[in-house]
Amino acid sequence: MNKIKKGNKTGYPILFSSLKIGKYLIWNRLVALPVHTGFAHTDGRVSSWMIDFYARLANSGAGMVIVANTAVSPDGVVSRFNLRADRDKFIPGLSKLAKAIKQKGAVACLQLNHAGRFARTQQPLLPSPITSSNLTFNVESLKSFMEFFPFEQRFSLTQNFINQVKTWRQAMTAEDREKVINNFATAAFRAYQAGFDMVELHGANGYLLCQFLSPFTNKIESGFGGDFTGRTAFPLAVIREVKKKLPEDFPLGFRLILQEWVPDGIHLPEALAFARLLEKEGIAYLSASAGTYNSLFSPAVLKKMATPAYLRHDMAKLTTQVNIPTIISGRITTPSCGEKLLRDGIADLIGLGRPLRADPGWAIKAKDPNQKIIQCFNCNWCLKQVVLEKGFNCRHWPKLLRKRTELEHKLLTRNYRALWIITDIKDIQTFKQSLPLLVQKKKDRSFPTILFLQGIFDHQDFHSAQQNFIQWTKNKLHPLGLTDTPRYYIVRESKNNWEKTVHEEILHGNHGQIFICSNQEQPWRNRLLYKERGKVLVHLNANTYPHRVIVPVDLSDATLLVMIFLKQTHIEKKIFSFNFVHVVTKSSGQEEQRWKEIKKIVGFDKKIPLQLIFTKTGVASTLIKIIEAQKYGTIVMGKRGLSGIKQWLLGSVSAGLMRNLTDQSLFLID
Repeated sequence: MNKIKKGNKTGYPILFSSLKIGKYLIWNRLVALPVHTGFAHTDGRVSSWMIDFYARLANSGAGMVIVANTAVSPDGVVSRFNLRADRDKFIPGLSKLAKAIKQKGAVACLQLNHAGRFARTQQPLLPSPITSSNLTFNVESLKSFMEFFPFEQRFSLTQNFINQVKTWRQAMTAEDREKVINNFATAAFRAYQAGFDMVELHGANGYLLCQFLSPFTNKIESGFGGDFTGRTAFPLAVIREVKKKLPEDFPLGFRLILQEWVPDGIHLPEALAFARLLEKEGIAYLSASAGTYNSLFSPAVLKKMATPAYLRHDMAKLTTQVNIPTIISGRITTPSCGEKLLRDGIADLIGLGRPLRADPGWAIKAKDPNQKIIQCFNCNWCLKQVVLEKGFNCRHWPKLLRKRTELEHKLLTRNYRALWIITDIKDIQTFKQSLPLLVQKKKDRSFPTILFLQGIFDHQDFHSAQQNFIQWTKNKLHPLGLTDTPRYYIVRESKNNWEKTVHEEILHGNHGQIFICSNQEQPWRNRLLYKERGKVLVHLNANTYPHRVIVPVDLSDATLLVMIFLKQTHIEKKIFSFNFVHVVTKSSGQEEQRWKEIKKIVGFDKKIPLQLIFTKTGVASTLIKIIEAQKYGTIVMGKRGLSGIKQWLLGSVSAGLMRNLTDQSLFLID
């Protein structure tokens, strides 16, 4: 398979030679392996930060980029921030993602997965119930896993794991299996529709396809279990159904586990036998992996995985067993190591997972002997961030990129799926007058969910007002590009507890921005703003100057979150004028320097000024005087300080403002 491209003058001629997979010619032998990012929105949509991340990855020089861990169904997600492809509504975002990768010259591949028993769901799907024979090993693996985390984080993680294991008591039914098979097939077709060049099925890491293949997790005695033929039946059925849905020449790859490293688990001989079956089924390439979440954290496995190219011996056997391209993974940290593996025929392509994330310039630096590659030292900090639902991050990245990634991930729960709450006719008028505040930048727009709380209106007035407002939203939002977006109008009744009704709707709809009008006669509205966490809460008032915006900042991490929110929503709108204000009760002398640093992290214009206001009185009272004197109609601020500030907790300031507002709208970013 190693065909050296003519004219290649690098020090690694095979590494930078081309290779064909299916109908696609990959211009070098470097593959950006799928590594879970946790950068999708909580409803499974592609986020702008995910597109930026994979565009940077494609720009690294890798010939092929595989997007990680795309769930084929809601009950197959492994993370709250899991990318999904189980509905047509995900196709537009997936299309943008594929386009971003291909524009950089890389082949774009989408990995499809169902997490099986590791899924984040109340009733996970698994081949067979957990048995006492492997319960002990599961508990031991938990102990090894917990040692990776600080003591204060272990309790909640342990509790989550125990709760998960308790759900491993019910095997999939025939209907379940048929449904999952179909889910893989329809998700693959959506990947094709979205413009991806290839699809990869995830058969490793201990996820569902791997669970069926493994005797450790598949205790079915016949049919889809028992002997090798039975245990391979389900993944082969998935492959056949997927291929039926795709064009004949569309390449389908497979992430293959070579060693499971658990008692009675998958070992190399069975993996090789399965590889030969995969080739017969028309699989276009095999991407090798080893270990599952039951084994990856044991001391013995960690020691083994610390060795460079630790899969080389197993890969050598795999490559000789099949006549399709193979991708090796497992700590290939230097170009010389990759070149030697290719030259020795160990594999056909070099898979770079975390090494390419640690240094996105890996491929470019490989061509220049004067540049030193930053090596991943296997600290697993990136993995900890993903497990803790903070998104992929790397200690090797520049400080600004690490902080920006942290902020962008926080916005995944705050910057989409708006909920407008309507309780009376006055609310409707307020929403109509506040339209500029309700609409985000074009690329982030989505039609809001409008929640009508029935009970204050009499029935006839309520129905009439509701229908009129619905028509108004259509008339106003359709010209803004929201004509093809699904529209949601909900009516809820609750005579006793509006607060609870709204909270349940926020949870059910997974809403990130909550818009509610001010009404001093209904205190539950103010309470709602302080009870909801990790959201953008908006207290709307009708005024004639909503375009005049004041942004009180404390220069902490809370300020960073406010700034990144504004960057993605309103800051570029010409109709708004912004004044960033820092009220100082005791100067540190570092305010301007910190402001410059914040703007650099967020990517703000360097020229945006910060107004310093020195006062000996309270911060909230000082801000109120400024707001009233200068006629600001909108206030945007953090809900509470996030960096241990002792003298000024922004949360108490926002509460003080709330008590004294007259007709201003207030955005609280928690």
